[in-house]
Amino acid sequence: MKKEKTKLWSGYTKEEKILVANILDKARIFERTGVIQYSNFLDPYQSMIVKRALEEKNIDYQMIRLDERCEQTVFLFGTNFSPVTIYRGTFEESLCHSDILGTLFSIGFNRELIGDIFVEENCFYLTNLERMNSFLEEHLYKIKHQIISLERVESIFLEKEPYQKIPLIISSYRMDHIVSLLSKKSRAQSLEMLKRKEVVLNYQEVTNGAVQIKEGDVFSIRHVGKFRLGPTLKSTRKQKRVVEIWKYL
Repeated sequence: MKKEKTKLWSGYTKEEKILVANILDKARIFERTGVIQYSNFLDPYQSMIVKRALEEKNIDYQMIRLDERCEQTVFLFGTNFSPVTIYRGTFEESLCHSDILGTLFSIGFNRELIGDIFVEENCFYLTNLERMNSFLEEHLYKIKHQIISLERVESIFLEKEPYQKIPLIISSYRMDHIVSLLSKKSRAQSLEMLKRKEVVLNYQEVTNGAVQIKEGDVFSIRHVGKFRLGPTLKSTRKQKRVVEIWKYL
């Protein structure tokens, strides 16, 4: 029994252990009482950790994502129930992802209570935990001094992809180099940004500028945006590469 516990918890950080313990506790409550249990929203990295732990314990679960474009996942123990609601908000003036996220933070939501947000020209979609619906509907009525209209919908309908494709000429896949190019800062300034924990790679803080990123990696730079590294498009005569960067809108 001791060896089994050691195996389960080996390699986890303190925060990851707390996360896994919380999910396992929900699974035990459902097994003991039959009362449906579900997690808050988990990012892809957290989902990978939780999935591995549940499978090591042979625990049945469902992963809830209402759209294939969603990254945030809710783990469900039980059946015939969706703990996630999709909302569509409409507005008159221009809004961006950070405007909506900032407003949600200001009214009392924290990151684990917020699902995915997609923004288009005059509307946005967000996924929300069912237990927070009443609170959301009561408090989310204004963003950046403009009144919004909020309604529950069955699906997410986007007229365009939720990101912009940008060609970027790079000489290295080092994190500090990529941060420098996208933030339009010097290499020294980009290293300072990393030290200040302003860069997140695959949903984990990264402070080492020498870390190499690869196609498919998702990273965020504070005050700059969220990005995904796409494929290499071509090489230049000076042995540099032109890569495709997806900037989330």
